Amino acid sequence: MECSTGRKTLLMLIRKSQQGDLESILKICAVSRQFMRENGNPDQWGDDHPGAEFIEDSLKAQESYVVLEGSEIVGTFIFHATAQAGAYDTIEGAWLNDEPFMVISTLATGCARAGVGQCILDWCFEKAGNIRIDTHEDNVPMRRLLQKNGYIYCGKVWYEIREDRRERLAFQKSSR
Repeated sequence: MECSTGRKTLLMLIRKSQQGDLESILKICAVSRQFMRENGNPDQWGDDHPGAEFIEDSLKAQESYVVLEGSEIVGTFIFHATAQAGAYDTIEGAWLNDEPFMVISTLATGCARAGVGQCILDWCFEKAGNIRIDTHEDNVPMRRLLQKNGYIYCGKVWYEIREDRRERLAFQKSSR
């Protein structure tokens, strides 16, 4: 997939993750956690999410993907047909529609290259046409990326994480 960053066109490949990608995925997630902390969002992933077990589960479910530029993994995300733990079943607000949808989660880029997140969003929307995604209120870079790409704020959803209820801002983009 060619992705335009405004400055140049990048050629990136998106494929399902393989077991041999685990170490690279974990490194990219660590870089993303650090970026979030440095940019006012220390709580979304904390110190340990997503961990190896979480990533291995997504690999087994064949929901984990990587973004490659050449032979280098520069991004990762999970793309699946159902929301984890039913978090999208109840929303304080309203979804754009009740049609079948895909969910993007655990989107992480591990480099300073512009355009990796954009490529992920473009690829997913091309595949599904009805996407839901959520993020932490303090994740301003992700919120900007979503809004720039036509994702509409729909309301709030909650996740139960380690007996703690966590609020997320929910967005949707649909061609329907």
